[in-house]
Amino acid sequence: MTGIRSLAVVSRRALASLGAALAVAFIALSPGAALAGDGDRQVSKMRVTIATGTDDLRNASNAVATLKYTNASGNQLVAGGNLNNGAQWPGGSTKTVTIPMPVGIVLSRLLEFSIQFTSGQPDIFATGDNWNMNSITVTAILDDGSEANLVVQADSPWLHRFQSDYHTRWATPL
Repeated sequence: MTGIRSLAVVSRRALASLGAALAVAFIALSPGAALAGDGDRQVSKMRVTIATGTDDLRNASNAVATLKYTNASGNQLVAGGNLNNGAQWPGGSTKTVTIPMPVGIVLSRLLEFSIQFTSGQPDIFATGDNWNMNSITVTAILDDGSEANLVVQADSPWLHRFQSDYHTRWATPL
């Protein structure tokens, strides 16, 4: 009987040690914990503020913002969203849009910010749209609530003129 009790005590101790080792391994290998230990922050949202110049972003046209980044496995991915959802941005207006980001985008692994413009035609008689972007500010909102400016650019008469069939993409490295 004594031998069986000793085996039971050893088994409980071994099981407790194994459980503790697995818990430590799980915490050490989980991306969130590893990143927090590295002192790097995850991007939870992207806030984009754009000033439109004299040529508006027409109804039915779309401006899509994307962040290109490298994930923990070394793959390059993109995340983003539609800024105007087909709504008009009048000439001389300033619009701010906040886009939620998927989990796993790390501030130090951001590669590029871009806007892809698609000209829309609200009716069959409308010509292709052009849009003047005078300035842009892109801010990363981090998982701890702090913020980091990624892009702050402006130019005159415009920073970039998107045209219906060319110059449809604007990008800047981060």
